Amino acid sequence: MTEELNETRRKQQALLEHRMYHLDPVPPKLPPQEYIELFFAENEDKYLSWYLHDREPMLNKLAQDACQRYGLPEHFADIKQAAVCGILAALQKYDPSIGVPFAAFQKQYISDSIEDYIRTAQSGAVIMTADTYPVLKRIMAIYHQGDDNATDDSIRRIADEVGMDARTANRYITIGTLNERRADFYPQFDEDGEETGEDVTVDAASQPDKLYFRAVLYAALYEAYDNLTYREQRTVAKHLGFCDNCWSTKKVVRINGEVEYKPIKPMPFEEISHSASRKSDKASERTFYAAMEKMRKHIETDNDYRYLFG
Repeated sequence: MTEELNETRRKQQALLEHRMYHLDPVPPKLPPQEYIELFFAENEDKYLSWYLHDREPMLNKLAQDACQRYGLPEHFADIKQAAVCGILAALQKYDPSIGVPFAAFQKQYISDSIEDYIRTAQSGAVIMTADTYPVLKRIMAIYHQGDDNATDDSIRRIADEVGMDARTANRYITIGTLNERRADFYPQFDEDGEETGEDVTVDAASQPDKLYFRAVLYAALYEAYDNLTYREQRTVAKHLGFCDNCWSTKKVVRINGEVEYKPIKPMPFEEISHSASRKSDKASERTFYAAMEKMRKHIETDNDYRYLFG
C-alpha cells in the first residue's frame, strides 16, 4: 500500500508540475505575440501569465527533453522554471518595435537559462537548501524594500550588501519572484509590528485528508481521460460542458471590448452529432457512454488507484 501511495503521489506531483502555469478560467486565446505586445502596451502582468499559460505545453516539452538529455528526471519542475527565467530575461531585453517575434527572440535566453541551471544543478551550487534559502529570503527582503527594482545598479547594490557577485544575486531574485506566486519570502508582521513565524501557505480551515484524496481522484480522472480517443474526449467534454484541452468549465468572451467569463454549456447528444456530421443522432450518445465505461475500467484496473474503490 505504501508503494502504491508513493506512486500515486508521484503521479499527482507530475500532474501539478505539468500544469504549473495553468489558469482557470482560461484566458482569451490569442496569438502568442499579441500577449507580449499587450504586456508592453498596458504594463499588466496578467498578459505574461496568459502567455505562460498558452506556452506551457512548449515549456513542458523543453523541460522533459532536458531531463532526458542530461539524466535529471527529478529536476523537471526546476528546469521548467529555469526556462521561464529565460523568458523573463528575454522580456527585459525585447523591443516589440524591432519586428522580431518574441517566440524567436526568447529561444537563446531560454536555452542559456536551462544550460545555466544544468551546470549549477550538477555542481550543487544552486539548490535551495537550509543554507541557501535564508540567503534568498534576505535578498528578496532587500529587493522589495527597493520597490522591486531590478535595474543593473539595484542588483549590484543588493549583491554588495549580501556579499556575492551580481550575476548570482540576479539569479536569486529571478527564482524568488517566480516562487513568490506560491508564498512570501520576506518576513510577515503582526498588528503589533512583531515578526511572526506563521506559515503563509497553511490553510487551517481545510481537511488535508479530503484534499489529498480529492487531488488523487482528479489525477486518476485526468489520466483516464487522456487514454480516450480524440473523438471520445471531444464528446465527453461537449456533453459535460468543459474545455477538452484544459478542463476548464468556463470560457472567455469579449463583450463591448471587456473580457468576461461564461460557463461552458453542456451540449445534448443530438447537437453534438449534428455539429460533428455524424450519421446518427445516437452516435454521440453511444460514444459518450462507451468513453465513460472505458474511463471507469481504467481507474479500477490501475494499481495506483484501485484502493480508491476498496
